[in-house]
Amino acid sequence: MWINSGATFEPATSDSFKAEPCVLTVDDDEDALGYLSDLLSLSGFNPITANSGERALEYFSKIKPDIVLTDIQMPGMDGMKLLKTIRDIDDTTPVIMLTGHGEMENAIKALRLGAYDFLLKPINTEILISTLEKAAEHCRLKMLENEYTHRLEAQVAARTRELARTNDFLRGILDSSTGVSIIVSDLEENIIFWNSGAENILGYRPDEMLGKSILMLYPKDVKQSEIRSSLMEKMNDGAGNVQETVTQVSKDGNQVVLSMAMSPMHDSKGKLQGILGLGQDVTEQVRLHEQLVQSYERIRNIQGASIFALAKLAEARDGETGSHLKRLQAYCECLCRSLAGRPAYGHLFNEDYILDLVQCSVLHDIGKLVIPDSILFHPGKFGEDDFEIMKQHALYGGKALEEAAIEAGEGQSYLTLGRDVCYYHHERWDGSGYPFGLKGDKIPLAARIVTVADVYDALTTERRYKAAFTHEEASNLIERESERQFDPEVVLAFIDVKDHFSNIRNL
Repeated sequence: MWINSGATFEPATSDSFKAEPCVLTVDDDEDALGYLSDLLSLSGFNPITANSGERALEYFSKIKPDIVLTDIQMPGMDGMKLLKTIRDIDDTTPVIMLTGHGEMENAIKALRLGAYDFLLKPINTEILISTLEKAAEHCRLKMLENEYTHRLEAQVAARTRELARTNDFLRGILDSSTGVSIIVSDLEENIIFWNSGAENILGYRPDEMLGKSILMLYPKDVKQSEIRSSLMEKMNDGAGNVQETVTQVSKDGNQVVLSMAMSPMHDSKGKLQGILGLGQDVTEQVRLHEQLVQSYERIRNIQGASIFALAKLAEARDGETGSHLKRLQAYCECLCRSLAGRPAYGHLFNEDYILDLVQCSVLHDIGKLVIPDSILFHPGKFGEDDFEIMKQHALYGGKALEEAAIEAGEGQSYLTLGRDVCYYHHERWDGSGYPFGLKGDKIPLAARIVTVADVYDALTTERRYKAAFTHEEASNLIERESERQFDPEVVLAFIDVKDHFSNIRNL
């Protein structure tokens, strides 16, 4: 016989297992069955008992318990067969196996067949209750997951039906987008959708393009293998939309520039089906942009030539030639590109900064234009008074460019960089320079860069009052003056490119 303990055969619901999880308890030993039934009742569970595997299977189909607790060794249908049969019916209900110490192999086999856990006899009450509580929580989460999945599937099915009903409407919307080219191609690169916007922009009617290769839209001088490779890369791109500018050829043979958004198209199972391209004609915008770029380049070239001509006036008074200025610009660019790749200052550099600094570097001594000839061309060492006048060239040049920058109303530009170079190219890292005695990174970076370039060129150039240093002598002096006269980071950048300095010097 078997013990029911007054339980009723009501199906479990999410509310019922929260209060009293239903536990189908199976054992052919009636004493053990009665003990388990009483224990589970006292512990907040609703036990349903069966004294055989066959009876348990009958109850399982009727009441759908939250948990099954079964002995392994039973006559007829034993616990292993019961477990396998339950798993064929339901793969979520936790099944806990009770086994003796000599049946560990069966217990491990049960886990492989899908058992939730196993407990050794004699049963530890605390472990049993803890295991059942965990199994009840597992059952609750599984039920919630199943309910959510069913609701989601129902919503997806409803949405699918809705999309099917509106398919013709959406197609009409796509086709009415007369200003946007919408083209869909399959995995064989054949066009399967061509809207009126594509017809307006490229001139081809849908009947002329459907089934044709999309590669025919690209210029003949572009290799088809490159186009095909690019399209496949976009179709396999998991990042979503790819935005780029492409050139295609219209029916009348003209090239059309399109701002194109391309997306890989997948079916409901995630399988790649083709590529969707949405394009807007930007041919005129691109033409205007190219004109602006050309104008900008002309202005920058004129600006550079003007700056260089002005700088040559100052250098000519000092007995120098334009070669010094060209070398100085080349040295500065070398240092900038080296610093741009180093962690300390790399974030401060962009192409505009480098180009502006290279241009304005030649203005460092522009203030010498107002220094009297008697001092500028003094053949020997300056006296104290003369040297004080000579030092004023940094202030004169900086002030002139500062006023120019204010007049131009610009922010950061070649004028502001030129101002910094003029004012501060004689400052020293240790604070012993002039005219302001600035120290360390209080000296603008532009001036720190020009200082190293200017000193190297001055050392390696023969002057009326000195012979030229060799490249090695000049390099060693600059390295020794790191952290005294020069910014140590700029010196490290110099060390990285000093071979390039040698090549520039010999040009």
